[in-house]
Amino acid sequence: MKKELLLATALASTMGVSGIAEAGSGSFSGHVRSGVAGTNPDSSDTDSTAAKQLPNFNVSISETTDAGMKVATGFTLADEGGAEADASGLTLTFTDGSSLQLIEAGSASAAHNVSVPGGGGEVGITVTSTNNAAGGLDVGTGSDAVGFDYATAADAFGIEGFSANVSASFNSDVAATSGAGVTATIENSYAVGVTYKTTAGDSTVTVGAGYNQADLNNQTATKDNATYHLGATVVTGDLTVGAGYADGDWLNDNEQMSGSFTSLGAKYVSGDITFNVVASSGDAKDESIGTTASTVEDSVDKVGASIDYVVASGVTATVGYRDQDVNEEGASSATHSGTSWYVGATVSF
Repeated sequence: MKKELLLATALASTMGVSGIAEAGSGSFSGHVRSGVAGTNPDSSDTDSTAAKQLPNFNVSISETTDAGMKVATGFTLADEGGAEADASGLTLTFTDGSSLQLIEAGSASAAHNVSVPGGGGEVGITVTSTNNAAGGLDVGTGSDAVGFDYATAADAFGIEGFSANVSASFNSDVAATSGAGVTATIENSYAVGVTYKTTAGDSTVTVGAGYNQADLNNQTATKDNATYHLGATVVTGDLTVGAGYADGDWLNDNEQMSGSFTSLGAKYVSGDITFNVVASSGDAKDESIGTTASTVEDSVDKVGASIDYVVASGVTATVGYRDQDVNEEGASSATHSGTSWYVGATVSF
């Protein structure tokens, strides 16, 4: 309870700074992604096609105090086809360039995931919810909404190209649960992330890493969230190549996992055309909460490519393709393996 009171006091005192206008400045942005996607699973010789209509709409609100501190928030009205009203919490940006996120701040580790180039388009064959293979570098980076994330300014600690984040969330008041069939909920979490950017000859090199630890309230679980990631990208002219790796333990609903994720990608820009290729591999040994992991695992391996063409300002046409191989509990799943493609366009505003 003391942690929550301290957080509330800090928020109230910060927002009490004089000079905030009664009406903040607002802006909005979003996009509509429209196209056709097709799949051909290994279990069938027949393709299936479907229209993809995915809108996104965001509202941003901000104001700057007389002392020069920026206060920002916002909300999402639609997110890739799902109607919602999801507020984004508060972000305070100080005059030295550092910032403090309060409420739904997220994970400092996830904030420093390297941006490995990836194929575009709404491609892919849906994998069942029972497959718990790691799906990205941000695996296991969950946090409670009651928390903060502090980000340093650029060139932190006098190191050119260095930046860092530290975050924590506190909610030990969530109801404790027990039993293998009961969903686990995050109580407290702690994370750190760092990025270093430098030049080497004609190339710009960016290296990122992070660690996230979270305690969950299920008394039967034999694991908590404990994951790390590291990766790098190299930009030379119009060519970008990157790689990332994540590993650790995490919980999801009433299961506990131990696994890893690897991604390799490249991007080449030629005028209004962008070429992308990517390969990724995720795996996990998943068991019911409180059960020792077996030697079999779920896995999802993907290889994809895409071409983006800027038709006009704010309008990008995309053609994408993916081949994926899925294993459930060590056995190949033909229903969820196969090829997929996408042809469409994204209109942004």
